[in-house]
Amino acid sequence: MIIFIILTTIIIILALIIFRNNTSSNILKLKFFSNNYNYNNLYEIAQKCLVKDPDEQLCIYQFLCPKEVKGKKRVLIGEKTDGSYVMLDDFENIKIAYSIGIRDIIQFDKALADKGIDIFMYDHTNDKLPYENKKFHWKKIGLGGNSERKHNIQTLEEMIKENGHVQEKNMILKIDIESAEWNSLNDISENTLLKFKYILVEYHFLSDSNILYYNVLKKIYKTHQVFYAHCCPFLGESHFGNNRICQAIEVSYIIRSGNIFTTDNTIYPVQKFSYGFNPIFDVNILKLIIKYFIFFYILNIIQFLSKKKIIY
Repeated sequence: MIIFIILTTIIIILALIIFRNNTSSNILKLKFFSNNYNYNNLYEIAQKCLVKDPDEQLCIYQFLCPKEVKGKKRVLIGEKTDGSYVMLDDFENIKIAYSIGIRDIIQFDKALADKGIDIFMYDHTNDKLPYENKKFHWKKIGLGGNSERKHNIQTLEEMIKENGHVQEKNMILKIDIESAEWNSLNDISENTLLKFKYILVEYHFLSDSNILYYNVLKKIYKTHQVFYAHCCPFLGESHFGNNRICQAIEVSYIIRSGNIFTTDNTIYPVQKFSYGFNPIFDVNILKLIIKYFIFFYILNIIQFLSKKKIIY
């Protein structure tokens, strides 16, 4: 009984520590028990770098601040693990998706295939997919920039042309290629970007004062708006002055045309410190868990005291 009381007390304390870090709008900002995961808000960093000439400083964070999309809600596509992406509940007229960087994680692709979307999948490091699907169209080819083209590396424009999608619009682009995204995106034209309603990218080795990163993010910012971002802390952190930010951020964009954007009060980037956790949690569930442990904690103490004999 004493052991149960001690363990329950520890669980309640830990739950309360996590719970007090939640934000408004039922988005829970999870923090690991280490300062390594206590990163600064993207908005705060962007405002600080905008005080001076942002072009002179090459401040990349001004292009990464998410906004709400009027009339549309965020949804998780895939399972609650690594390899899933946050999108919006708007898949109207979407028939084609490009998924670049696969490995053996294809729950995101499966979820899109279940919506009737054809997935054109590319990864030159894979020999085959974990399983087949009639909506999967896989090639053992990687994505690169113009200077990186070779027998197993193509540019995005080459992929689109080869698949007969030059005239297509409202497509989805997902890229997770372990830092090769920078050269690849740098050589993608604005006209090609406009073919995609959604762009989902995991950016690696983020840092300010990098002209390549600055040019890539500025170009995408012209055509698309970020509506969601979370940390992938396995690469550690970078710094902007005294501010700390994770070096890898997973970002979700939607095309600017046809959408209205408003201020988002959520603290970004949302922390995602371990796989198996969806970065979006309902705070009410955590409240119920805490109440459950408190109730049984008190009940067991009463039962314990009622059975204890008092000796005079």
